[in-house]
Amino acid sequence: MADGGTDQQGGTDDVVPLQRLEDVEEGLSTLTHEFTRLAAENVTANTKLKLLEENDHRHEENIKQIKESTIKMEIQFSAIMGKFDSLESKIFSLLQQANKDSGSERKAWMDMIKYIIGITIGVIVANQFLGR
Repeated sequence: MADGGTDQQGGTDDVVPLQRLEDVEEGLSTLTHEFTRLAAENVTANTKLKLLEENDHRHEENIKQIKESTIKMEIQFSAIMGKFDSLESKIFSLLQQANKDSGSERKAWMDMIKYIIGITIGVIVANQFLGR
């Protein structure tokens, strides 16, 4: 064995470690490029994630607003249906009253026609017996 780093053929042992050092540096350079690319992808992914979270928050707010407006519309619908029911009952009671009024009015007319016919027959009979 040689003491100064020389081998028996007269060369140095520094060539092999130098080659290994260059391979390691080349590997590190490749890794540096990969880490840079991964860091850029990470930044892009984080940006996209933040945008998605913001969109999610906006969508949740929109859903809340839609739910609130749906509740308001249900309340208004109930109020309108209540008014329609009230109107329907008023129309029904007016129709019943009109039928009652019509019945009593018809009876009054029939009574009047009976009296007129009775008086007319009485006048005709009286004229027959008295007018001769």
